[in-house]
Amino acid sequence: MKRVGKRGEGKFERITWEEAYDLISKKLKEILEKYGNRAVHVLYGTGVDGGNITNSNVPYRLMNSCGGFLSRYGSYSTAQISNALPYTYGSTDANSPDDIANSKLVVMFGNNPAETRMSGGGVTYYVQKAREISNVKMIVIDPRYCMVSLWT
Repeated sequence: MKRVGKRGEGKFERITWEEAYDLISKKLKEILEKYGNRAVHVLYGTGVDGGNITNSNVPYRLMNSCGGFLSRYGSYSTAQISNALPYTYGSTDANSPDDIANSKLVVMFGNNPAETRMSGGGVTYYVQKAREISNVKMIVIDPRYCMVSLWT
């Protein structure tokens, strides 16, 4: 969809993917030529930002091929995980979620990917697919009551 009215008016028209790609590439070229690469920021926190399953670094590769972009320093998301895991579990080493296919029992402490990791990292999908193979029993121990559960 392409906005045809003023921002906030809610007026849009349908366009093809080709038209959308052309508009985006034209605008990106204009910004790069007028303001340089520091005017382009790849938003962190999209849910697919370097996901451990999806390995979705496409925006970064694209912008690097255009000469670079403004990035962030550090991480407000995985930084906490990276620092807390060694104190909680002894290390940050872990198996991939698709290894659930080789398990008989999975216990998740304070981690319900169906509720907390739906963001595009693909964890929920891969856990479901692995579970279809092994029919593994899954236990989620979470201090919060949640209505979302794909593990029953």
